[in-house]
Amino acid sequence: MTAAPPPTPWHLRGSGLVALYGPSPAAPRGGALMLVRYADSPVGPYDELLWLEPIKTRQGWQPRVQQIVVSSAASVAGGRRNWAIPKTLARFDWSAGRVEVGGVGLAFSGVQGAGVPVSLRLLPRLARTLSQRGAAGEELCTTIGGSGRLRRAHLRVEAAPGWPALLTRQKPLLVLGVPEFRLTFPPAHVR
Repeated sequence: MTAAPPPTPWHLRGSGLVALYGPSPAAPRGGALMLVRYADSPVGPYDELLWLEPIKTRQGWQPRVQQIVVSSAASVAGGRRNWAIPKTLARFDWSAGRVEVGGVGLAFSGVQGAGVPVSLRLLPRLARTLSQRGAAGEELCTTIGGSGRLRRAHLRVEAAPGWPALLTRQKPLLVLGVPEFRLTFPPAHVR
């Protein structure tokens, strides 16, 4: 029998990349691709690749995780149970400035270095509140908190089968390296 995932809130620490994409036929409102290496979390270190898009809710535009793969079964269980995030398990193969995960190939630079300090509190509340659809069709909302350091970075998606086509057809509008961050995922609330 599998142990229940740790309860919320989850406090996480790590580094990664955020690539912002403009609108395209495949993603009319654009979105963000995030590559993350969690150095510390309630389920231990793990890696994550995710795609999120803004969706229209009764409250306004909010981000929704559309696709996500992680390197930890405990993270899959916790993400699904606590926040209805549709995590799946995948293997991450890292080399210098490159990662392959589930057929997706990414080349990147700019994750290391000082960066400028930032806080998620600078974003409007809706922009940092994930809106995920629960198993019974309910809307689960999670307002994420956190802080970190940002710097300019580079990302090239070499292949992305099964992910939005725009990832290989257009360059990101902006890529930010996040050499260090801290995040808090509180309990989701049903709206």
